[in-house]
Amino acid sequence: MAWTTATDVIAAWIGDDAPDDLAKVTTWIGKAERLLRSKVTTLEARLAADPVTEPDLLDNVIDVVTEMVQEVFRNPERIRQRQEGTGPFTGSVTFGGDAPGTLRVTADQIVLLSPAGEASGAFSIDMIPSTSSFSSAYVSPLNAWEIA
Repeated sequence: MAWTTATDVIAAWIGDDAPDDLAKVTTWIGKAERLLRSKVTTLEARLAADPVTEPDLLDNVIDVVTEMVQEVFRNPERIRQRQEGTGPFTGSVTFGGDAPGTLRVTADQIVLLSPAGEASGAFSIDMIPSTSSFSSAYVSPLNAWEIA
């Protein structure tokens, strides 16, 4: 199911070099949404659920997919740096990121689309010992008068 349209991507474009091949934009939107579904496995179910619980989720998905597709179209050659020179004038453009021009989802985008309160790590370690009265697993010792 496509949540983002080619019109969304082109409407958010900054500059004069917006792509005009809607079929190609739609193809890349499909690739981006498949990548998102593989990275955020609960995304499709949450979008189909009641929108009241997460009212901005669909808009966030559209924003993230738009960013992903625009990054591909802005640097289709996947180059890191481009330099041009004419006479005494030179100019250069450096593209950021680990893999410029590739379809990728960033950690910030995954956090934006993940359910609220979902742990960001693989596990967590409780540093409070179970013998401490501050621990949720604490059981107070029996006093001598409670044993009898």
